[in-house]
Amino acid sequence: MGFASPGFGFLNQAVGQVPDAQTKKDLTHAKTVSVTLGAPGKREWSTTYKKYIWTRDFTAKVKSDDPDVFVLVKGYAAYDLIGGRYVFWRTFITSNSYEGIPDPTAADVQSLIGRFGVEKFMGNYHFNHLIGKIESLALADLPKFEWHTPNSVSFNVLAIYTERTNDIGGREKVAQTFRIRLYRDSPKADWKNLMSTPENRKVL
Repeated sequence: MGFASPGFGFLNQAVGQVPDAQTKKDLTHAKTVSVTLGAPGKREWSTTYKKYIWTRDFTAKVKSDDPDVFVLVKGYAAYDLIGGRYVFWRTFITSNSYEGIPDPTAADVQSLIGRFGVEKFMGNYHFNHLIGKIESLALADLPKFEWHTPNSVSFNVLAIYTERTNDIGGREKVAQTFRIRLYRDSPKADWKNLMSTPENRKVL
């Protein structure tokens, strides 16, 4: 999509704010539908690149290979300060999501649990330390959906259960968050596989 490639653009006439129209022009490429800018930009020191840069948050709506699906690219544009003028340098992307592809719902997650099984969602280690039946397993209140491609999405589920902590009768009731990543062959296909990674754990 061209958003992460370095480039050079318009030289602003004076140090200050790069005009909105110019920033949008710098961020617009062949597949770009629209660009929405965030709050006014700011000049700051980059500890990574050891230089001053001017940055502006943006969200770009970009065409995908499917005419009914658009990529929503979020990030910030970065400008170099050269000779008292700002020169477009590059963009930094913070997330990609898709307009036209719905996030899995709570009901979808329950259906997937029924299809793949509790052990697949919890992973072998945590499932094998489960005492009795799991109390609840559901989409987290803050799922933190992250679409990697139109065919792969990650989100959080929350499991509440009692687990074995040692081999001499130790046990704890916990609320364990698992990061689930789903995979499929196409946007219209069923989910075919998933990976589970344990994250936050809270003793209840």
